[in-house]
Amino acid sequence: MLATLGAAGFPFGSVVAHAVDATGRPVLLLSDLAEHSRNLAADARASLLVTEDGTGDPLDRGRVTLVGEITQPPEDERAGALEVYRGLHGGALGTDHGFRIYRLEVGAVRFVGGFARMSWVDADGYAGAEPDPLLPHVARIVEHMNDDHSDALVTFCRVYGDRPETTAAEMTGVDRYGFTVAAGGETLRLAFPSRVDTPDEVRAAMVELVREARSAS
Repeated sequence: MLATLGAAGFPFGSVVAHAVDATGRPVLLLSDLAEHSRNLAADARASLLVTEDGTGDPLDRGRVTLVGEITQPPEDERAGALEVYRGLHGGALGTDHGFRIYRLEVGAVRFVGGFARMSWVDADGYAGAEPDPLLPHVARIVEHMNDDHSDALVTFCRVYGDRPETTAAEMTGVDRYGFTVAAGGETLRLAFPSRVDTPDEVRAAMVELVREARSAS
């Protein structure tokens, strides 16, 4: 969702498609006829809310709000920005159909990882970040843990999540720093002993967590 400032000074929200360039800046192809384009022409300040795919309670999903100014890139960069956009949205019209390419210069990012997990990220921190290397493997890791190691998930909740009454648990997500588990109507965030970047490192971290949990229980 793109939020721009309307003529009366009120925030105006609209659904847009976007891509992201190599430095993390969102790229948008917007129609001259769209209300948000008119708003940007008068005031470039805007924000773009992007949410994680998923089912269930939307407030449990990760999301980011990128805040900054949205303008057209310099003329010598517009073709490259359009190529980035078309790389994700292959059927997009070009800029000769009443559309213009825009780019959000990120000034700050509000990150929400789910209920009660949130923080601000400054522009330098965002620009220096990198995609989580586990992202292509998340579905397989989650499925494997739920199918073959549900007992370990229960143990994790009891020991590390301070939920000794837990009898059933389901992994819902994983990244390089930890994983989320749904148990008893709550979502718990549990950390790995150290950062992991590969499925093999996830496996080793889980084994270590199980060993420590059993020795502590």
